[in-house]
Amino acid sequence: MPRGQRIPYKDNHKIVDKILYKKCNKHHIYFPGEESWFPCTTDYFYTNKKNQKDGLYPSCIKCDIKRSRIQQINNKEQAYEGHRRYRKTDKYKKWGRKHGEEQRSSGYTKEYYKNNPDKMKLYAQQHRNHDVSKTEEDAMLKVFNYACAYCGMTLKQHKKKYKEKLHKEHVDDSGANDLSNCIPACKGCNCSKYNNDMKEWYEKQEFYSEEHFNKIIWWITEGYKDYIEVKPPYKIVGQRIYNDDGTYFLEYELWLVDEKRDMVECITTGGTRKELKKIALKLFT
Repeated sequence: MPRGQRIPYKDNHKIVDKILYKKCNKHHIYFPGEESWFPCTTDYFYTNKKNQKDGLYPSCIKCDIKRSRIQQINNKEQAYEGHRRYRKTDKYKKWGRKHGEEQRSSGYTKEYYKNNPDKMKLYAQQHRNHDVSKTEEDAMLKVFNYACAYCGMTLKQHKKKYKEKLHKEHVDDSGANDLSNCIPACKGCNCSKYNNDMKEWYEKQEFYSEEHFNKIIWWITEGYKDYIEVKPPYKIVGQRIYNDDGTYFLEYELWLVDEKRDMVECITTGGTRKELKKIALKLFT
């Protein structure tokens, strides 16, 4: 059937044992050989208010998920940008508050952190943030002329396009979180590179520059040494704790870090940043 032409209702609907079934129009593409008829309910098809016949999409939920995954893999930058926009919406924030409250009421508290150190270590490694001071970041930006180390987009251009400053990019995704593995990158390059090998990814880009590549290699091997600061073997981080009315307060955590500056163990929680720093000084001096 030509693309865009509607399938007659009787051709993709049938009644079996007094139950209305609907045929998924994409199942033969994503799951060839599988049965493509399913009960015509929201358990198998997403709701589509524009469909005045049965109120459901023509493809089943399984195929919609499969198609979405393929689109995200083929268009990573666009997918990440969509996720970031969604996380800024009131809908997502409302869900986050509700989800957080459900976790806390179900017993997912600080006791869980203490009783599951391996899981907490893995989580911390998967949500890695650079442990780079403002002084170190300013020095790095100056070395790279306040521009993306990959494509050369300037800080001014980046703020105009993305409404934010340049990202701190991990050159080696599994490497250190300090200045030795940190370069400035625009949002586009940061999303596109993701966790790929820097050299392999960069050489495939239209804006590849041997001069920029050599400067990145120089920075992560020698250049950073003139600007990196000595840091203690711990890190204090703040976590938002939401109240039922949507307001929140900050609860601070004292974490032990390894040589990569990855958080590996939560030592204690509660109190102010100043109080936790006093505890850390007693433990590590």
